[in-house]
Amino acid sequence: MSDLTPMIKQYLKIKEEYKDSILLFRLGDFYETFFEDAKKVSEILQIVLTKRNGHPMAGIPYHALNNYLKRLLDAGYKVAICEQMEDPQSSKGIVDRKVTRILTPGTIIDEGMLEESNRFTALITNHGNLYKIAIFDFSTGDFYLDTFDFKEDELLDFISSFGLVQILLSKELEPLSKKIKNSTNEIYVEILDEWYFSNNFKDHLKETYEVLSFDHLDYDDGELKVADAVLKYLEVTQFSKIKHMKLPKRFKTKNYMFLDSNTIENLGILPTNSNKGKTLYDILKFTKTSMGNRKLREFILTPLTDKENIEERLNKVEHLVEDPLLLEELKEYLSSVKDLERISSRISLMKATPKDLIALKDSLEVIPYIIESLTSNPGLSDFFDGIDLLKEVKNFIENTIIEEPSLAPGSGKVIKEGVSEELDEYRNIFNNLDNVLKGIEKREKEKTKISSLKVGRNKIYGFYIEVSKAQSSKVPDNYVRKQTLVNTERYTIKELEEVEQRLALSEEKIKVIEKDIYDKVLTHLSQYVDKIEKLSNKIAELDVFRSFAEVSRVYNYKRPTFVQNSKEIKIINARHPVVERFVDEFTPNDLNLSEDKFYIILTGPNMSGKSTFIRQIGLISVMAQIGCFVPAEKAEIPIYDGIFTRIGARDDIVSGKSTFLVEMLEVSTILNKATDNSLVLLDEVGRGTSTLDGISVAWAISEYLFQVKRCNTIFATHYTELTYMSHIYEEVAAKRIKVVETMDGVIFLHKIEDGTSDNSYGIEIARLAGFPLEIIERSKEILTQLSNRVDLESRLKRIKNINKKKYESHENQLKMF
Repeated sequence: MSDLTPMIKQYLKIKEEYKDSILLFRLGDFYETFFEDAKKVSEILQIVLTKRNGHPMAGIPYHALNNYLKRLLDAGYKVAICEQMEDPQSSKGIVDRKVTRILTPGTIIDEGMLEESNRFTALITNHGNLYKIAIFDFSTGDFYLDTFDFKEDELLDFISSFGLVQILLSKELEPLSKKIKNSTNEIYVEILDEWYFSNNFKDHLKETYEVLSFDHLDYDDGELKVADAVLKYLEVTQFSKIKHMKLPKRFKTKNYMFLDSNTIENLGILPTNSNKGKTLYDILKFTKTSMGNRKLREFILTPLTDKENIEERLNKVEHLVEDPLLLEELKEYLSSVKDLERISSRISLMKATPKDLIALKDSLEVIPYIIESLTSNPGLSDFFDGIDLLKEVKNFIENTIIEEPSLAPGSGKVIKEGVSEELDEYRNIFNNLDNVLKGIEKREKEKTKISSLKVGRNKIYGFYIEVSKAQSSKVPDNYVRKQTLVNTERYTIKELEEVEQRLALSEEKIKVIEKDIYDKVLTHLSQYVDKIEKLSNKIAELDVFRSFAEVSRVYNYKRPTFVQNSKEIKIINARHPVVERFVDEFTPNDLNLSEDKFYIILTGPNMSGKSTFIRQIGLISVMAQIGCFVPAEKAEIPIYDGIFTRIGARDDIVSGKSTFLVEMLEVSTILNKATDNSLVLLDEVGRGTSTLDGISVAWAISEYLFQVKRCNTIFATHYTELTYMSHIYEEVAAKRIKVVETMDGVIFLHKIEDGTSDNSYGIEIARLAGFPLEIIERSKEILTQLSNRVDLESRLKRIKNINKKKYESHENQLKMF
């Protein structure tokens, strides 16, 4: 240590406190990294690795910090920002430096590093067999909290549905961190120390939220400890009190339809890396604001189950559908509204930039025009009733902040003239500099008779009087030489030095005064944060309703109606909302289910449209319950408490699970969680094993669903033998995809009709795929031989109706999966 410089010793001392972070150490105009951090940063950012006193060093310019920070965070690193706490020029010794904030993938707040979508973080603890889980977005203040009775697989499934950027685990869950990383593409995981869950949680929560009690929220102590740990973590990383986080809400509530990650993926509800642009979210996204985009995602993930609330949304959408002029006006106005939700968060954290405030002011200027447009529509004229439109905030910013301010306060180009006499005085000195210099130049030219004399300035030597060498012999004795160049000499005089001193003082005063005023501006605005958030929420909702209305008009969607406490479904000319956007012509289909026939066995060959049909029914149900019109001529449907799907084949190599085991695990979840008010969509269940086993399992699952669960179900299958259930059980209807055989081959009409598919047409599909003719002919020979060996029909017809109580008594056995 004796051979280390004082600055490196200071670096190492600070680094010791932040071992788990890359330390960005401010040195003048750069943030430097040293030792192992420098090697990591150089590799990740592809910047030059140099040396300082023999130590590895890599630096990034301070003005480009956000660009580089985002790349470090996306690479899964935690970053500590160490700032200079005093002016290096006025410092007598080593410059005082301190870490002022810690950044992780889940604690980004700066506008330049944020996408429009949410950046959710999860905090998870374990209490016996129960998981206490908080999921929050620091940039918006969204906060969810609940307790779940999960198996480990169910936990991983649950958290994967949120698109998390970070996970925080209590110490007892540390062994789980590796599995989480494997299942979530190496997401950033951090283990929290025990002190985050200390017993002072209630007092800290009350202080943060400024409430006397949390009894009205009905959270247990374990859940409140998790909520408090979230706030403590944010305070530790931000070095400040956290006031913008909303009160936590529960996930699981009877007010929302249940959608697990399998259903979200199987129905194509949200974008993933493989289906971007081709999901329900994408085709409904006619929103014009970042807040609207996030609200749309929230609506899609939480379809309503209360008929009154759904109809209320549909009413608003209908008013907009019927008023195209209003739709266009709102489109134009909403396009001018910035991300008020995140701006309010940055105001609360005292991190809002001057441009944020102008964006807030400009957005607030648009709101009266939006309201004026809504008054023309009686059904929407009260939309903003009870919401503060924050005119005083708009006026305050308008009177305080320059219209086109600099990026940060301190330059004299943020606070308006007239706000501070002292600031104006120092700015006048600065602004009058050119006149002062021109006056000095004019006087000195006249006094010395030197025609080439001019007054200038540079960063190194400051102010100077420049004279050509040819005329340098004429300079007076009071001229002090500062610099010699090839063709000129540069001098200074007492008056010029005094101007320089006054200017330096003015610059420092402007910096201090403007920053102080700006801090007071943010402090003043922070009292309006709650009102800004409420206003932003209403704007986001309006944006989503406008989006629903526009997509409904453009693609001829119709308003759905609901039949409560019934299994009746009547959908006429239903279309798949996503697929129809990407094909020249889409074949619509009807669906009719009743109390007596609520279970469909759907047969048909590959490529005939079975999967598309069952998916479109699921998506239409989701769309209806989020308050959107649907792609159908008419839709009378139940209100479902959940949609459960098992579609597609996949294995889990990492966990050593076969395709069939994964399939059975997913079906087990459906059998355990579905209710008589659920919609179940199954596609090709049982194909991961032998034919006889597959048919047997599929048959037993079907019997259980319509005898015990009694829920609306569409079961798409290649096993035509399953359709014999429609002859045995009155609840079952057999449907097929219509196919026409011609001399030239098979035509798939993609139309649903009563009956059973006679053929899977696998050989025909192979022919269409370009298989060699000899393989096609050999396949036909083998098919004929196999068909003669097994007469499944005669066996299945002998199956008798199985007593419902038998299923109920053995229901728990399903949990073995």
